[in-house]
Amino acid sequence: MSRGCPSLSRREPGRGTSNDRANIMSNNKIAPEMAEQEFDRWVVGMDLNLNTSKMDEADAAALSKQRERIVLGIVQGSVVVNESDEIEFTPQRVASKSKDTIVFHERSGASLMAMDHKKKGHEVAKMYAVLGEMCGVPPRVFAGLVGSDIKMCESIFSLLMD
Repeated sequence: MSRGCPSLSRREPGRGTSNDRANIMSNNKIAPEMAEQEFDRWVVGMDLNLNTSKMDEADAAALSKQRERIVLGIVQGSVVVNESDEIEFTPQRVASKSKDTIVFHERSGASLMAMDHKKKGHEVAKMYAVLGEMCGVPPRVFAGLVGSDIKMCESIFSLLMD
């Protein structure tokens, strides 16, 4: 499996050959161009500043990777931008404990205050507390996600916390 190819991040029987990339592309739910437009609509709707002109190279590369992951999710149908410009993500990994759709709402003061109840140094617990408050689900939902599912949530979270 190629680390540079996010479309092969989901390991399933029969995946990993050059033919798999063609199979993945034929299973797209949305055209890549439309997915880019949906991503841009989400960015505007959430008032995110993703201008890379003042970012250092590492930050710009990280942003590009997160954008690619989310756009690929839109293409494949696991990510939808709803009528309120919020992302709805449905976990896809068999090993993930939750399969329910997670709606990522705009962050609020209450979202950030969710960190206050966590101990110093418990950064992941703080992140999951904020995610839980933003999405209206218990933080354990995120703790139960694996692989590309938790990576998707972390990418969405990173962009919402700009």
